[in-house]
Amino acid sequence: MVAAVAGAEVDIAWVWDHQAPPLQASAWAVTVTQIQLDGATLTERPRTRTLPPHGSRTVIPVVHVEPDARRAAQPLTDVQRQAITRRVLGVATGSTSGWVQLDFEARPSQRDSYHALVRDIRAALPAATKLSVTVLAWQCRSAAWMQPLAADEVVPMFFQLGRDSDAWLEQAVSGGPQLQPRCRQAAGFSPSLTPPARLPANWQRRYWFNLQRGRATAWPADLQQLVWPTVPSP
Repeated sequence: MVAAVAGAEVDIAWVWDHQAPPLQASAWAVTVTQIQLDGATLTERPRTRTLPPHGSRTVIPVVHVEPDARRAAQPLTDVQRQAITRRVLGVATGSTSGWVQLDFEARPSQRDSYHALVRDIRAALPAATKLSVTVLAWQCRSAAWMQPLAADEVVPMFFQLGRDSDAWLEQAVSGGPQLQPRCRQAAGFSPSLTPPARLPANWQRRYWFNLQRGRATAWPADLQQLVWPTVPSP
């Protein structure tokens, strides 16, 4: 298993395919391709919105994998695992941060094949490129989910938490004491739900999501100012 990597505290803007990145952010995690699982196969949609020049900002390429909503979740096939691995390796070559991220909300029935996918990716990446994976917050309470996960960084998502939102947000502001240790260094937040001032310092890498309703293409100025009060140099 690859150990989690500690680092300087940093606030990263997570940029959906349809969004323009917030220019006040000093780092971007950008969805560069979306993969839709389709039964035993998959389809891929590259990013359509052009990024502005990133200047001094670091960029983490993100591969987003969407489960098949029409069927009960099935384990990933060998073909799907190989295709996703190739895509992650491909986008990693464009990283300016030394990181690449897999964004895949794997279902319980996919757990073993998901672990195999992450092992495949980590084994194929250069040692100097670190692998980040997003997970659902509840998965971070499970050793069976976390211990076999061969990623350099595990990012629980603290939003869209359903009826238990208040309890999960309390975990966010208290540093995740009930979570597996691997889930206590990085996390995903929405500034509209969890202002940065409420978060403890042990969240060393914080990914921020713009959850405004509708398909907003830009970050509102007030949310940018909340997370990144100073504008990075070009």
